[in-house]
Amino acid sequence: MLFIFIVHAMIQLNLVVSLPTASDWNIFNQSLEGRLLRSVPFALPCFSLTDGVKSNHNAPSCMRVINSYLDDEVRTAHAGSYINTQWETCQSKISGCLLDSEQPDNPAAFSNPRVCNQGSIPEHTLPVESASDVVASFNFARDFNIPLVVKNTGHDYKGRSSGNGALSLWMHHLQGIDFEPNFTPAGCPHGDTFPGITFGSGVSFLSLINFAEQHNLTVPTAGDGTVAGGGGYLQGGGHSVLSNAFGLAVDRVVCKSLLFGCNTRLVNSNHPQLQFEVVTPLGQHLFANSCQFQDLFFALRGGGGGTFGVVLGVTTLALPQMEIHVVQANIKADQGSRLVEFMVDHTLEFAQSGWGGFTLPSGLTFVNAILTSAQAKASIASMQKFVTQEIYGNVTFSTEPTYKAYYQKFTTNVPRGTPLTTSSRLVPADIFNSNNQREELTKILNGMIAIGLEPIIFAAPPFLYGDRGGTSVTPSWRTSLLHVTLTDGWNFNTSKSDITTVYRKLSAAMDPLRKLTPGSGAYQNEADVFEPNYEHSFWGENYNRLRSIKQKYDPDHILDCWQCIGWKGRNDPRYECYPLE
Repeated sequence: MLFIFIVHAMIQLNLVVSLPTASDWNIFNQSLEGRLLRSVPFALPCFSLTDGVKSNHNAPSCMRVINSYLDDEVRTAHAGSYINTQWETCQSKISGCLLDSEQPDNPAAFSNPRVCNQGSIPEHTLPVESASDVVASFNFARDFNIPLVVKNTGHDYKGRSSGNGALSLWMHHLQGIDFEPNFTPAGCPHGDTFPGITFGSGVSFLSLINFAEQHNLTVPTAGDGTVAGGGGYLQGGGHSVLSNAFGLAVDRVVCKSLLFGCNTRLVNSNHPQLQFEVVTPLGQHLFANSCQFQDLFFALRGGGGGTFGVVLGVTTLALPQMEIHVVQANIKADQGSRLVEFMVDHTLEFAQSGWGGFTLPSGLTFVNAILTSAQAKASIASMQKFVTQEIYGNVTFSTEPTYKAYYQKFTTNVPRGTPLTTSSRLVPADIFNSNNQREELTKILNGMIAIGLEPIIFAAPPFLYGDRGGTSVTPSWRTSLLHVTLTDGWNFNTSKSDITTVYRKLSAAMDPLRKLTPGSGAYQNEADVFEPNYEHSFWGENYNRLRSIKQKYDPDHILDCWQCIGWKGRNDPRYECYPLE
């Protein structure tokens, strides 16, 4: 009787009652023609001691791992690898399989008595090739009540695409790209055509940049070219250096007609802007746009990845090729606080002129694609004078013929192959209308620098672009001028208590900015792992509608991820490897 009660309670809590056996996995694999992978830690070949993972110690393979440990292109092509490696580990238990991110060939990380564990890496991975793969995986996960996660390139600050014991759907092999000058979204009138780039959800921004260059187009991207254009980046909103003038990734429009001579109907209407090819947990293979499955289309444009379905491909409106004006400043380390103060005081002015980019305590990089070269130079004259004459830094200005030319010259590598976590906040535009609030914002940002953190101050919100409707990101994006992020990390041998301290330090450092901006929000893809009031912070007034859409398309709640729409909460066993608050 007690056993029956326990089983019933487990079912009510949606816990695993009967895990799939080896035979069950084999049958599932056979149905997929043997394509199911046993995913292992990236650094496994360097370890001779293992626990829970089959030993694969091999000196030549280990050397290849060491040489590519910090290479994001290699990492994104490995099923068991993540860019920020804490999500390869079980942080609550300090078990995993990491090398020294500061010196990958340091034998202290992998020699005895160091042990390689599976950590939080899913043991089974399916490289998705078709909608039928996804349907079969949903059915298997439902039948055995096991977690299912969606992994793309492994750029994941919040661990939403990992989880030991889960079945991982790996989108890496969906690599097709096509351009249709007269694309008509499914179910829409044939007269409504748009220049559209259609690509598989595994296609990287590097591939999209090259494709766009070949076709005289522009695709704004994340700062790291190995991020996939159709994955969590897009589904969570997606900002870029061009977001101020051309919107977030979920906004993508053709162009501003007054600049490029485009049809104003495309710019100012609610006609389709994107299309998603998606498979829902109910097994539906759909094309969602603003003519059909409009609710799902809304949810996928900002509701977050790995939540409403598995996106196989995306069609985004193509921007024409354009010149990119770039201003870059480099300053001495002791002048960072003065640069921050100047940029806060001039944030509104630069945003109104169409500039986007980011400021660091060591300098800045800003771009503009809507002014002429002469206009662009004139609009940043005050900044150039301040940097060169008052804080004795260097300023360069250039006009690059295409977005690719800009990207190749001015983007820098983001940390990879290392544990790294973030916290963020959107800063509303009305802050900049008050001298007192600007002073307080400057004080807060420089306070972060003073305690050893380096804020990245993104001029990324779509200020000039505005709000054209139809997206589910927090409305705070539409009323903000800055997106402020903090990052901090650790290494392979950091203790559990010290890891906890890192998370707490970041969150505490962001608290004064949260206090200054009540009612604002944060960018879900770069937010604090323990973001307070995350429902409002990530989605604002859209949250309840998104909950209803989640229930409609995933009534069995097969998809679940940390602080996602309809999140089951910390007590779900799938989150046992998350760090302590």
